[in-house]
Amino acid sequence: MTEVRGAAVAGALRVLARLTPFVEPELIGLREVVRPGDVCVDIGAALGLYTVSLSRLVGPHGTVHSIEPLVFAHPALSYLLRPREGRNVVRHSVALGVSEGREVMSVPVRHGTPVTGRSFLTSGADGLGSNAEFAEHLEVLVRTDTLDRFCAANAIDRVDFVKADVEGAELRVLQGGAETIERFRPKLLLEIEERHVLRFGYRAHDVQDWLAERGYRMHAWHRNTWRQVDRIDDRVRNYLFVAR
Repeated sequence: MTEVRGAAVAGALRVLARLTPFVEPELIGLREVVRPGDVCVDIGAALGLYTVSLSRLVGPHGTVHSIEPLVFAHPALSYLLRPREGRNVVRHSVALGVSEGREVMSVPVRHGTPVTGRSFLTSGADGLGSNAEFAEHLEVLVRTDTLDRFCAANAIDRVDFVKADVEGAELRVLQGGAETIERFRPKLLLEIEERHVLRFGYRAHDVQDWLAERGYRMHAWHRNTWRQVDRIDDRVRNYLFVAR
């Protein structure tokens, strides 16, 4: 049954990745790194595409912590989950970074619609950066925390996989989760784009270096498999990090 479920998910995602521009090809590769029963943390869940895929892969004995501070994005996740699905999904209206409290999140707007997937915490950022392409922006006050505090507060005693897409603040998420990463050694799928990280004052390779110092190797999805790579490529958005 597990193999059938995994094949069905992979097949559906393969079609979506080809036909739908906002579905990332790395979604297909989740099947190779996420197992039934895993505990996953989806940081920056946005509309929930990764959360839904992870929910189906971990199955009834796994858990997906879906982290999205913008509550107006949550109905999309409810729509994507099939009837009787989602029992293994726990939603959290919080943004993860380097501190606990409340911060302003900048949400770009296109044609009157918030583009939740391009939202970012303004603390530590030098202006809009790559989001200057949008003519309109909302500012939303959201609750913030660190990954370490989040896991402790929710009694999470196991983390197998973390996906983080926080529009350039990925290094800040890692820094706020250093103890969790050291303790559980989860696989990490991170969006790393130079155009986004620059607004936080660092370079894309700084994320790779931080994880390499902690014994992680970097991989990219290429020709339907994860291949180890040595450097960040501007043509690639998402990278999988696996502990040695």
